[in-house]
Amino acid sequence: MSNLLCAVACHSETNCDLYHFSKATNICTIFSQQPKFDPSTSSTSDSDWSIGYILQHWRSSGEWTLVFQAQERIGVSVWHTWSNTSLRHDHPISRDFPRACMSQADYSQCNQHFRSSILDSWNDIKEVYLSFVKANVEVAYIVFDGTGSDELSWFSQSRILRSTWSPALDTDNNIRYFTLQGACDSSSCRRFHIHEDVTLCRYDYFYTIVVDGPRDICNQGFSNWVIQDLSTYPVFMYAPGPGPASYGVSRGSLGLDTARQADVLSVWVKFH
Repeated sequence: MSNLLCAVACHSETNCDLYHFSKATNICTIFSQQPKFDPSTSSTSDSDWSIGYILQHWRSSGEWTLVFQAQERIGVSVWHTWSNTSLRHDHPISRDFPRACMSQADYSQCNQHFRSSILDSWNDIKEVYLSFVKANVEVAYIVFDGTGSDELSWFSQSRILRSTWSPALDTDNNIRYFTLQGACDSSSCRRFHIHEDVTLCRYDYFYTIVVDGPRDICNQGFSNWVIQDLSTYPVFMYAPGPGPASYGVSRGSLGLDTARQADVLSVWVKFH
C-alpha cells in the first residue's frame, strides 16, 4: 500500500470523500462524510501520515448550487437518476461529462441527466429551487423551505415560499397529489406530480408533472390530450398561467390554460 494507491482506492469507491493513509502502519482508511472541504486543498502530510480529499466540483450560481438537472426526451428515467445513490456526476465532474447538461442555456447537446453528490448528504439546506426552462428561459418555478427536510420531503405544499403560481398553489385545497417520487405502474409513470382531482384525461388539471416513461394512460387513445408523442421521454409539463392547466388541447368550458412542455427541469439548493 502507498499514499497513491490509497488515493486511487478512495476515488474508485462511490461513497469515499476522504482517505487517511498511515505511513507508520501502512494502513489505508477511507471515510464517507461529505464535509464542505476547501476545494483549494487536495492533501496534506508529514513524515507519518497523509490525508486527502475527493474534491467536489459544484455548479453554482450566486447563492444557489445545482443538485439535479434533467433533460427532456433522452429516454432516461428522471426518478431512477434522482434515486441512484451510486451516481454522482460531481464527485468530481469527469472531463467527458457534457457541460451542456449543467446549463440553463445552450443545453441542446445534452444527452444525460445531471445528479450531484449533495443528494446523498442532504444537510444544512435552507431553501430548494425547482425550475422549468423552455427555449433558454425559465417558464415556471417553486421555491421551498428546505430547513429540516430530506431529499424527498422538501417537495411539499406546506413548504412553498413563493412560486410562479403563488398564491393559487400555496392555498389550493383541491391538490390530490403533491409528490416528487410519484408513481409508476402499468398505466402511467408520473413524477414531480402536483395534480388536482382526477376525472377524465382531457379535463384533469395540474401545476406540474413529469411523464417519466414511454406510456401514460391519457396518451392511449385520447386524441385531444396535449401530449401526442411518447416515443421518447421524459416529458416536463407545467401550467403556463397563474393557476392550474388542463391536459386538453383546448380550454373548452373549463376556461383553463393548456399545459405546455419544458426542455429542462432543474433543482437548486441554498445552504444555511
